[in-house]
Amino acid sequence: MFALLARLILILIAISVLRSVVKMVSNFWAGLGNSSARPSASVGATGVPTALQQDPVCGTYVAVDASLKRIVNGKVLHFCSTECRDRFEA
Repeated sequence: MFALLARLILILIAISVLRSVVKMVSNFWAGLGNSSARPSASVGATGVPTALQQDPVCGTYVAVDASLKRIVNGKVLHFCSTECRDRFEA
């Protein structure tokens, strides 16, 4: 009885691992063949996508659309919260 239960558990584990591997390979091949299906993000000079900018106070990456912006010395700075913005201005 115990041997049967152990085999069933091993079979379930093997099926789970096999499904994970098949899904990873499928996602990999889908990404290679159809580049238009993925959103394209241009990468800035720092290697960070331009859609994200780093908060100069806490270092969090924040979406440009959702950030609090301040222009300092002609450069646009993006803050994740009012607390970070206020700490920067202090």
